[in-house]
Amino acid sequence: MPDHETVRCMLAAAGRDLQAIANMCDAELFPAEIFGLHAQQSVEKALKAWLACRDLEVPRTHNLRLLLVLLIQAGEEMTEEWNFVDLTAFAVQFRYEACTAMDAVLDRQHVVEQVATLLRKVTDICAQTLEE
Repeated sequence: MPDHETVRCMLAAAGRDLQAIANMCDAELFPAEIFGLHAQQSVEKALKAWLACRDLEVPRTHNLRLLLVLLIQAGEEMTEEWNFVDLTAFAVQFRYEACTAMDAVLDRQHVVEQVATLLRKVTDICAQTLEE
């Protein structure tokens, strides 16, 4: 049986990180590593909520590739979500160092839109699963 509390907490936390990045689109005010970390965290928490709503173990990891592989192994279609794998570097490699080179390739508005789409998808999936 899915852990409703974990799902609820993860989705709420993902939403807070999404709200943060939606307000961090100005690269002059917010460094890429701060924006990227919150983007990565929102995706990580959304994927972990998805795992929890499927009653799967939620590993303690920041590795988005691992979370995606676990969902694929559970039978989920993850084609679009592979776009998020590169965000893992913000939780690990760039977490404690500046990465100004990323500003040139980081389309912040597009990332916000992608993360928002993922969060809506996971919220809908979990709502259906938890109603059953």
